[in-house]
Amino acid sequence: MQITSELQHALQQVSKTLSQAETCWLVGGSCGLLLQNVHLDAMPSDIDVYTDQVHVAELHRLMKSRTIDEPALSETERYHSILSHYKLEGYMMELVGGFKVRSEGGCYEVLVDEQLYPHAAKVNLQGTDLPLMPLGHELVFNVLRERSDRYLAIAQAMRLDLPAHMPLMRQILDSSNFSDKHSRQILSLLELDKAGNKEFSSLQALLGEEPQQK
Repeated sequence: MQITSELQHALQQVSKTLSQAETCWLVGGSCGLLLQNVHLDAMPSDIDVYTDQVHVAELHRLMKSRTIDEPALSETERYHSILSHYKLEGYMMELVGGFKVRSEGGCYEVLVDEQLYPHAAKVNLQGTDLPLMPLGHELVFNVLRERSDRYLAIAQAMRLDLPAHMPLMRQILDSSNFSDKHSRQILSLLELDKAGNKEFSSLQALLGEEPQQK
């Protein structure tokens, strides 16, 4: 699926505005997936931008002329974040700060500055650079929210160059608290549970699991 000229223009607006900040932010969700060649069933209808909570105020100030609402705490049984929304030409941008996901007793905290930004993919849209949320995050997030249509396509894309994704996956697995079910599901989606896979043995140790008996 090719990006439309309208969406490309909206993303260029986002990048040109937010790049004025000396803070880290990433484009995620369906836009980030599309730009990393992950199969989608439909063209993105909005733009998701992630940052750490400490940077929300600065990014909101830069987007002030396009503000729909003010940053506010959004908390559900599964999600915790600071959300605000902005109107672009034909698209809405959602700014997500301090994002945490809880599922089946586990918790995943989205650490943009410390963990994700150093592994961000970068694309250039006609001279405008855009930092994208790493696929490792997108895989974990969609497993936790049980979006099989997304995590199957993401895992397929990651397996094309799995070694490039493993450093971040190790960090996420080490710093997060996932249920055994979700940990095993992530390893299985990446086909790391195959017999003789050295990565699987080391990740088992990272997760505190007993090695499988042959």
